[in-house]
Amino acid sequence: MKASQLFGIQIKCKNGENEGYIMAISRVEDKIEGYICCNEQENEFFASSAGAKINGGTMCAVKTGKRSKGSRNLKLGQPVYGEDGKFIGYVDDYNIASNRITGAQVGRRKFSFDRLTIGDVVIVRNDKTRTEIAAKDMFIGAITSTQ
Repeated sequence: MKASQLFGIQIKCKNGENEGYIMAISRVEDKIEGYICCNEQENEFFASSAGAKINGGTMCAVKTGKRSKGSRNLKLGQPVYGEDGKFIGYVDDYNIASNRITGAQVGRRKFSFDRLTIGDVVIVRNDKTRTEIAAKDMFIGAITSTQ
């Protein structure tokens, strides 16, 4: 599923107290914690993603509550840069599976979540750089060992 498919979707909480639409996705690292929702009176509420199911274009949430302090909103359209500072593009969408963010779509390119650092901008870490650092650390460890 794509994150963009969730924005604006109607939501009903099983307790019957809250109904509205999803206006933001709350995440902690790669886990979807829940959804920031808004009702017809423009009052916000938080619906947990645990146990939430989509049925016929409407999401049914099990419970409402508060988001954790360490959560961040998932945003589309953020600028994306490589480790070297080169501009790559803008986040078009995020891929979601089993309440986890698995990757980002930037133009025609896809990046797995484990390569992303998400803040005000998104930084894509280079796999080659991590391999080079690991090799360098192994080399330094080998020549400095006193065996």
